[in-house]
Amino acid sequence: PPCPLGPDWTTHHLDQSQGVRTIPLPPLPEQERISAKVDELMALCDELEETLASAQTERGRLLEVLLHDALAADVESMASAVAAGGSA
Repeated sequence: PPCPLGPDWTTHHLDQSQGVRTIPLPPLPEQERISAKVDELMALCDELEETLASAQTERGRLLEVLLHDALAADVESMASAVAAGGSA
């Protein structure tokens, strides 16, 4: 039977345990366009994953520096207070 999606479309039959399934397929040029777009989007996803991983690494480094500086300043103020005869 002709494909209900149009004359350029073909159908592919899959034999499964529950019976034959018919799947409409677009024309080959459309399949190639779809495939190219999927490849383009997958490359973009890979790039975004790398960017996110890099940002996460940088965020961890910045947190370490921030904590180090905050703790170092706290230790210095404690040392100054102790040297002045007070308590921390």
